[in-house]
Amino acid sequence: MPRLNVEGAVRAYLEGRMPGTRVSVSVPEDRPQTLVVVRRNGGRRVNALLDRAGLDVLCWAPTESEACALAERASDLVLALGSGHILEGFDRVEEESLRSDYDRQARSPRWYGSYTITTHKY
Repeated sequence: MPRLNVEGAVRAYLEGRMPGTRVSVSVPEDRPQTLVVVRRNGGRRVNALLDRAGLDVLCWAPTESEACALAERASDLVLALGSGHILEGFDRVEEESLRSDYDRQARSPRWYGSYTITTHKY
């Protein structure tokens, strides 16, 4: 059975709830100063119905405090998916990490969030 497209669903969900912030599944060549990137980093299928997806959420902003605030906003939204009432098929969300992760290559503040998301598809 196919899995839910967790990466795409979370990207669209965050984009719809973070007006004015670009949300993508990859870093564009012309990266804006404020950007959220959602990436599936792995996980595993539990059985034919359940998937435990690993998900990264990276947040760039002009200052450290703005990047932190952006990451906290994204985190609140991702964690809310664990209620099972926002997006169909999303059952549980666990935050594994939320931390500052300065982007040395871009010389830019960045925050990193890591999540395990359990989904089902019938």
